[in-house]
Amino acid sequence: MENIDNLTRAFRSLYERFLLGCDAIEETGAWDKEALGGMGVFYETGLIALILRLVVADGTISGKEVEYLNRNFGFDYTVPRLAEVYENCREAIGGGSFDEQFRGGFARMKEINGKLAAAYAELTGLVCDIVAAGDGTVSPEEIEEIRRIKALL
Repeated sequence: MENIDNLTRAFRSLYERFLLGCDAIEETGAWDKEALGGMGVFYETGLIALILRLVVADGTISGKEVEYLNRNFGFDYTVPRLAEVYENCREAIGGGSFDEQFRGGFARMKEINGKLAAAYAELTGLVCDIVAAGDGTVSPEEIEEIRRIKALL
């Protein structure tokens, strides 16, 4: 439990700094907010999709996972509601098009600001670690999904 608490604190601290960096980039005009929406929201959507992909990687959504997600990421889900959310966006986040979009978004960020891109890569790693530790076991499917996600960066 202590490890996940440390990971969560690290995530929250880095995420706050990341969002401030996104705001600063928007102010410079380097991010096309009109076409892409808010930069922080754009990349937060990617993190949420990664969370969902990791949670369902082993084929189940456990109550313990949902409890950790709610506590660590500020969600308010039940197991049935998270399953419903996943079903509603399965096609959008489960396939190769999402991988391409995630990879392209990361490449765009690297072009704009390398330090912010490195912070996002670290946030992605922290998300993987937190979700993997959420139910106390890491399945081979979760390990493979984490490997796939990190390869997108």
